[in-house]
Amino acid sequence: MTELIVRDLRPEFGSEVIGLDPSIPLDPQTRQKLQALFDTRGILVFRDFGAADIKVQTYISEILGGGAVDPDDLSIFEMLVSNREERGGAPFGRLLFHSDMMWIESGCTVLSLFGQTIAQPAIPTLFVSAAHGWASLPADLRARVEGLSAVTCQDATAQRGGSIPDDVLVSTFEEEVLLTLPIGYSHPRTGETLLYICPQMTHHIEGLDHEESEALLEALFDHYYAPDQILEHHWREGDLVVWDNIALQHARPNVSMQGPARTLRKVMIPNPTKFATGLATYSKVGD
Repeated sequence: MTELIVRDLRPEFGSEVIGLDPSIPLDPQTRQKLQALFDTRGILVFRDFGAADIKVQTYISEILGGGAVDPDDLSIFEMLVSNREERGGAPFGRLLFHSDMMWIESGCTVLSLFGQTIAQPAIPTLFVSAAHGWASLPADLRARVEGLSAVTCQDATAQRGGSIPDDVLVSTFEEEVLLTLPIGYSHPRTGETLLYICPQMTHHIEGLDHEESEALLEALFDHYYAPDQILEHHWREGDLVVWDNIALQHARPNVSMQGPARTLRKVMIPNPTKFATGLATYSKVGD
């Protein structure tokens, strides 16, 4: 068994794992330890993991999601989040907090990013815990949302009106997809209750008019994304960050096409060709 050192990044969630050999397959004891850590901490950071090619990244992402994976039988699909690469997704703009493919109930469960090309100063990725967001809800807010459901779509920035900065990225799809789930949503793998709303993709709260819905969402957002609830990951080349895409949300400040090179290799579990709803085109709120 590989001897691992674990350093918690926040009291509620997030750990850095030191000492993992990126050779695969991992031995059963190491695999079980990482899976248990992932279920309790939600996001694992492996610094200076330069030997992690797309196969290693996919393998680790798969096993952290609970899969017993044959490294020679992986479903590999590489994406890039980049302000330099022609095929890079989300190439510019600010991303508000969200989970990827949040509008599909059986969509992306595990997400990972690898620092492929990182020039400094690098724009960080920000994380919050949906489980902690729910567990720490003030009693008055919890009473207001008990039993309510929220409608999620691919991009809800237009719903937020003037509260959205001009540099926020807008994703447009050919076909709109909507999903309604309880605001207090039970994690399908861990059973934890999650605060399942976000500014980037929550269209409205079901049963409320627009003004009531936005007022309640803003109160929830103020609690959920308070500065002292956020974990910031500051990128270096060779970083591998893997997180539970249902239990955590992520965001980023504005990325400029003219700014420092920032190319992150992205892996989604399961392979997104199994559930993706089409390619997005990008603009900004201020365009």
